[in-house]
Amino acid sequence: MKPYDLIGCGALNLDLIYRLPDSFALWGELGPPGSETVMAAKQRQTLQQALLHVEPERSGGGQAANTVFALARMGFGAAMLGRTGEDPDGEFVLAELDGADTRYVARSGETGCVLVLLDQSGERRNLVWPGANDQFSPQDLPHRVPRARFAYFSSFVGEGPLEAQLALLQRLGDDVEIAFDPGELYARKGVKRFIPFLQRCSYLFATQTELEVMCGLAADEALDFLLNVGVGLVVCKMGGRGARLIGRRVDLYVPPQPTEVVDVTGAGDLFAAGFLAGMMEQAGLQSAGRLGAWAAARGIAGVGRSSYPDAVAWQERLSEERALQ
Repeated sequence: MKPYDLIGCGALNLDLIYRLPDSFALWGELGPPGSETVMAAKQRQTLQQALLHVEPERSGGGQAANTVFALARMGFGAAMLGRTGEDPDGEFVLAELDGADTRYVARSGETGCVLVLLDQSGERRNLVWPGANDQFSPQDLPHRVPRARFAYFSSFVGEGPLEAQLALLQRLGDDVEIAFDPGELYARKGVKRFIPFLQRCSYLFATQTELEVMCGLAADEALDFLLNVGVGLVVCKMGGRGARLIGRRVDLYVPPQPTEVVDVTGAGDLFAAGFLAGMMEQAGLQSAGRLGAWAAARGIAGVGRSSYPDAVAWQERLSEERALQ
């Protein structure tokens, strides 16, 4: 079989996206804008009751899943590893990965979901119910791990899925480039849990807060630590302020691209997709950064995955970028 351009491994979720007024009664009980937290059963019940008469938009979700879908939609060969429920929501989540190979996704139980609560500015708070994701284990890995140029890892909630990711990492050949986005959930576990990823990591995607929380250090010290451990390049995501690409001999600023902000969910995942696509096309770091910013801007102009760029748009944008070189 021809190698994939990228395989992704992370949570597979049903995103239930609610656009809510500033008067929503539970805002004060939730985390700050941009936060991601795991719901306890009682909190989930309370939120479901409060949202009973609000119709959500449904979308596939999960960091790695968003990146895999974005790359597949742009015309790259991408596959997903993980676990989803053996229920109608699981069927929906897999269908939402249209274009990507989902044969390596195990299925059982209840599909994981995320309540994505959007305020009137389009900023989000993610409330996570892991469901079947927490059952992902080393036994779910395929006997023959698919060959790929890149492997992209993102967070789960439980320890079992992390052990599966570490097992997958060990089975990947040295020629596979590793990209890793710990997100808020993995950052809270602390950096020691992720040393095997970091030692092989070509591209680490994280916000400044995630870098500081994960390493327990101020941002500059965290960057020094990560680069010394073995990370090739840190892509520091700064939301509406753009991004920084930081390596041992490089520190580049990538400005954001202006767009109408509808839903910022998955913006970082799209940036990763555009950036990694640029690296696959050997466009160079500066161009890859601009391509990442372009993909993110396209994505946040719609709800969920509705405005992710397709292969035609990608080829047009890539041609424009090459014309600048």
